[in-house]
Formats: sequence, C-alpha cells, structure tokens
Amino acid sequence: MQLRLTTDLVTGLLFVSLGLFAIVYGWNYPIGTPSRIGPGYYPLLVSSGLVLLGLILVGRSLVIPGDRIEGIALRPLVFVLLGTVLFGLLVEKAGFVISGILVVVLARLADRDFRPLEVALLAAGLVAFIALLFWLGLSLPLHPFPRW
Repeated sequence: MQLRLTTDLVTGLLFVSLGLFAIVYGWNYPIGTPSRIGPGYYPLLVSSGLVLLGLILVGRSLVIPGDRIEGIALRPLVFVLLGTVLFGLLVEKAGFVISGILVVVLARLADRDFRPLEVALLAAGLVAFIALLFWLGLSLPLHPFPRW
C-alpha cells in the first residue's frame, strides 16, 4: 500500500494533532459531571470530536483516492490571515463595524473574482448580522464605532 499525500490525509492529521494538543493542554481543568459540568467539559468534548473527525479523514484517505496536494496559493493565505489579524487588532479601537467591513473586503480580495457591489452587500449584511446577534441579542459590550 502506497501512502499518497492527499488533502484528506493532511487535514485529518492536522485535526488529530490540534485535538490531541487541546486535550493535553486542558487536562488539568476539572470536567465535572454531566449535570454540573466543569470548565474542562466542553473543551474536552470539542477536542474529542476533532480527533474523531481527523481519524475519519485519515481513514478515508487510505481507502478513497483523494485530491493530491498542489502548491500553496499565497494570495488567499495572505489576505485571509491579514484580515483576521487586522480584525483582532482593530476591533477594540475602530469598532466592529469598520473591523467587520475590513475583514470581509480582505477575505474577498483573496479571490481574483472581486466584485465591489457584491462585497459591499456582503459586508453590510454580515456587519448587520453581527450587530443584531452580539450587540442587541446577546448584549455583549462590543462598540460598533471607533473609540479613539
């Protein structure tokens, strides 16, 4: 049996690694009981699910031939990472409206098929959804506008 480097195999190994890391990292948190869960219960549950999904993907990669891994596309990698980092750095000072619009625009710039009207509508819809969900629905103390 020849092991092929496929997307399923690499993704599965990544999921297993991240899940095992999270399980080991949170090992000292008390789990509690199902009726009175502790701070380690949910992370253990999610991490175990991630390990299980990773094992399924690894098993699938051994049985079903998948797509071979090609080169890494730098444009999407750079724009998505840049948008995520800038959102994290700016959300406190610039507010989530500007930060949200910025992350949507940068994420869409990752694709070569950039349509300004489509991006504007998507950004407006997502920022409105964020406002409704987190600010009004959950009453989180997020500031929608800049606080310089």
